[in-house]
Amino acid sequence: MVFNQIMSQVEIKGKNFLGFEISINSDDPKRTLAELESLLAVSSKYMKNSIITLKLDDFNKEYANKVINFLKDKDIYVNAIVVKNKNGLDADIPFIETNKTHLINEEGEKEVSTFKGNLRSGQSIKANGDLVVVGNVNSNSYIYATGNIFVLGKLYGVPHAGYGGNNEAIVFAFDLNPPQIRIGDYITRSPEKNVLLKKRIDVAPEVAFVDDGVIVIIGYNEWLKS
Repeated sequence: MVFNQIMSQVEIKGKNFLGFEISINSDDPKRTLAELESLLAVSSKYMKNSIITLKLDDFNKEYANKVINFLKDKDIYVNAIVVKNKNGLDADIPFIETNKTHLINEEGEKEVSTFKGNLRSGQSIKANGDLVVVGNVNSNSYIYATGNIFVLGKLYGVPHAGYGGNNEAIVFAFDLNPPQIRIGDYITRSPEKNVLLKKRIDVAPEVAFVDDGVIVIIGYNEWLKS
């Protein structure tokens, strides 16, 4: 779905791989919330149960919590805040610092791209084609690929495989334990008891994929036999 609403203080964009992004362009919280109220009168039903990011600038990030709580009252929950840098940001929501986002390949579609290292909280990477991460994807970090995602380590951040509408993509990890998984146009959330556990026992490689309109997760060995 393509969705785009703009007013002078607020912009809401629908994005295939990121759900919806709410961009705040004002340093006046009163006017911002008033315009957001008007926009949500039309769009709130589309935004519930979707991935929501809140994009802020240095001149308005100090009232992030006002916007977050305003949206929460309407059953719209912000998953991450997008800022150039986190300095001065006072919020309990995960953040993405745009000055730390790494685009692995910019020129055309590549069959496979590899990122070596661990992703820390607030970091994100994007790739055209398949993405292989040789390392851990820690909580509150984000990885996107137009193809499949393979994490040779722990996947505790948020993956989106097949962004752009590829529902045939998969997500593989040695330790697959993210709070959310998105594949193409589908999204699922982990059971509350399993989210972001520091230690897990009997961990085995798993694969997430879309089957009959829902995302399912099974063991790698079982997936090979399917």
